[in-house]
Amino acid sequence: MTNTRTAVLETIADTLVERTDALHSRVLRVAVTGITASGKTTLSQELAQTLTRRGRNSVQIAVDDFHNRRELRYRRGRESAEGYYFDAYNYPLLKKLVLEPLGTGGDLIYQTRGFDLEIDAPVEEEPHKANPGDIFLFAASFLLRPELISYFDYRIYVDTDFEVAEQRGVERDLVQFGSWENAVRLYRQRYHAAQRIYFAESNPVQYADALLKNNNLAEPILFFRANNHKKGDRIFS
Repeated sequence: MTNTRTAVLETIADTLVERTDALHSRVLRVAVTGITASGKTTLSQELAQTLTRRGRNSVQIAVDDFHNRRELRYRRGRESAEGYYFDAYNYPLLKKLVLEPLGTGGDLIYQTRGFDLEIDAPVEEEPHKANPGDIFLFAASFLLRPELISYFDYRIYVDTDFEVAEQRGVERDLVQFGSWENAVRLYRQRYHAAQRIYFAESNPVQYADALLKNNNLAEPILFFRANNHKKGDRIFS
């Protein structure tokens, strides 16, 4: 990992720890979001590692473990952008099992997953108990949509150009989708087309507390919202 990326991770971790400590009896719910293959899951994993080295407990929640059944996900067609944006995820279940219990007035009893994509069925697991001061990292594409915005205490937007993200995603998912051509088509017609619907409906960047320019993984650039930054930070508004 480059010195630049390490410095960015440390700076974000500083902010998350500061925010968490200010909550006292609560946990911090952090949205790490961006378009498909922007690098949000990688960033979430790196932040978790950085926090662990500091002795801070973090929990990564994979929103992919809160999908809807296949018949609902694909009811508009396997390549439908509208289907991906409106039908793919079970947000009510995510709120019920994770976001609400971790919020103000919640009992801190949560589950890490609610659905198994491989068997295409809901799952039940032993509940977990969070502790005040825990930092929860949620990595997914559509976390700043209207029905979810208020459930996050801090929001990081991973900003990667569509062309760059497509290249990364196609290389990553080539085997899963069967061929380069299939992967490119799905990214353009379903996954990234759904992001454009999302942008038109939500304009997610407007809700971000921090924005990470992530085209160059070795040299990312971190910005903080103009009314919420320390002296010397890069800012955006």
